Amino acid sequence: MARCSVCGRPAVAEVRYARRYLCEEHFQEFVERKVEREVRRHRMIRGGDLVLVAVSGGKDSATLAGVLARLQDRLGFRVILAHIDLGIPVYSERSREASLSLARELGLDIRVVSVKELLGYTVPELALRARRPTCSVCGTIKRYLLNAMAIELGARVVATGHNADDIAAYALKAFLTQSLEDLRKQRPANEPVSGMAAGRIKPLYTVYEKESFLYAALRGLPFYHEECPHARLTSMDFRLKQLVNKLEESFPGIKLQLVRGLARNWDKYPGEEWTPVSCRYCGLISYSGECALCRLTRRVAGEPLGPRVRRALSRLAR
Repeated sequence: MARCSVCGRPAVAEVRYARRYLCEEHFQEFVERKVEREVRRHRMIRGGDLVLVAVSGGKDSATLAGVLARLQDRLGFRVILAHIDLGIPVYSERSREASLSLARELGLDIRVVSVKELLGYTVPELALRARRPTCSVCGTIKRYLLNAMAIELGARVVATGHNADDIAAYALKAFLTQSLEDLRKQRPANEPVSGMAAGRIKPLYTVYEKESFLYAALRGLPFYHEECPHARLTSMDFRLKQLVNKLEESFPGIKLQLVRGLARNWDKYPGEEWTPVSCRYCGLISYSGECALCRLTRRVAGEPLGPRVRRALSRLAR
């Protein structure tokens, strides 16, 4: 039986790129130090910040919430959780239950919002009416709602559970398709835009997906371990994750090299220069005077629903 490289107790994990075996205690410490290092290195969180942590019900957001809950006192910030009920039968119900259980387990406040209640349609219904892929519509809605919730609650940043596997796959896809401007979007942290957008941070930037899973399991953090029924396991993103994992087996640490290189060099990639402007309907960030959610709902529902969403979320913040 392998022994922990730190204390000699039975190991629960082999971290090949670090050339060590770790027991339960030291593996959890290893992940937490990784996250803290990225938070400090990229100045993701400032003392006194309110951090809105997006929890989907899955393993990555469970790990994210669990680690930040342990760091908040030492680094002087406060965590509040946010869960969006997408209205996907069974999957959304189980995800919501897992998120509420996670909040209870960690002793954290949580805000839960329903897409159906806010917009009058579930995500699959909106996608059908808009004649767009479900994942595309889902992304638009989640980005808007998380940003709007952060603005209404007074949170400076929104933390999401994107891990190193996600970022590596996105980066490879951007290179293969030569959408090089998308590489800039994979930076670890984006600054807020006053009154229009909270900052976005990815504290799990260097945490591998399997490390995230093991951390959540070892700590007994509640999560729902099922893929969204709308996720396509034949998509390029999924296949690229498989490819990166195969490369990692042969070249331990290759994922870390990729994501750390991105973090150092994101500003060297091409990117459209633009001045953010407030949406003429809801006041949040947009490229051309109309945000993505107001444009989507104006076409589907006949009116921009951003203002209605913001009024509902302002009541939630009280």
